[in-house]
Amino acid sequence: MRLFLLSFILMSSFSALQLFGQTYEELVKQSAAHIEADRLDSAAVSLQKAMSKEPANENNPVLLLNLGILQRQLGMFDDAYVSFTASLSNNPMQKVALHNRASLLCSMERFSEAMEDYDLLIRSDPNDVEAYYRRGLLYLEQHDRTKAEADFKKSEQIDPDNLYTKLSTALLYKLDDNWQAAEKIYTALIQSEQPVDPSFYMNRAECYVNTDQIFKASADLRAVEDSQRNNPYFYFLRGRVRDEQFDKVAAEADFKKAKELGYDAVLVDEWLEKTEK
Repeated sequence: MRLFLLSFILMSSFSALQLFGQTYEELVKQSAAHIEADRLDSAAVSLQKAMSKEPANENNPVLLLNLGILQRQLGMFDDAYVSFTASLSNNPMQKVALHNRASLLCSMERFSEAMEDYDLLIRSDPNDVEAYYRRGLLYLEQHDRTKAEADFKKSEQIDPDNLYTKLSTALLYKLDDNWQAAEKIYTALIQSEQPVDPSFYMNRAECYVNTDQIFKASADLRAVEDSQRNNPYFYFLRGRVRDEQFDKVAAEADFKKAKELGYDAVLVDEWLEKTEK
């Protein structure tokens, strides 16, 4: 979840807290201010202080949700999991909290638990297109394309114009090596979505690489370079681009960086061998 939404939730909470005491109010407002200034650690501390002041406050589940989002941004995954789980009780935004926990569990590679959360989301709301999309991704992780496609097709039945339906369709195109069709979807998303998710550029760059449009792939990767410093796939993809540009030294450095950050070592080694030829 992006931080602008986090700040909105906090300020909404603040507006509802005007009757609950100045100290609690001030700490919530202070946390929102810290978020706007990109001081996430300070924002988290302010939320924790607010809840410790009034542990029985009915707004604390929403603050716990926000705390979990901050902790995830700060890389404190275990703490974020505890916060998201605690926030589920009596939370008017329970669906948001559950989506956040499921996404976090995926990042922690606790896929079976994430699957349980998406199952719960779909049972509670059979029209949750995002939950179908993300559960479909988990099925693909399990190499169960049949169930993944069933979830993706369910998304299309519910809302063919939904962002996650379009992402589902693009993914199926990629699985079938129909890179040109997938590229058209990502291009349309880049042109229509604001702000643009960097993953759209990453995916389009992948499509360009696989259709030998190396110059365009390089441009897309440059567009998101600053936001992908810790993404191993960024370095792997850029390594492929540089290899195609005959910059073997730079390609080798990118492949090694991808491997260092945890990308598939066997696959990286195959491409490293190409840079030595």
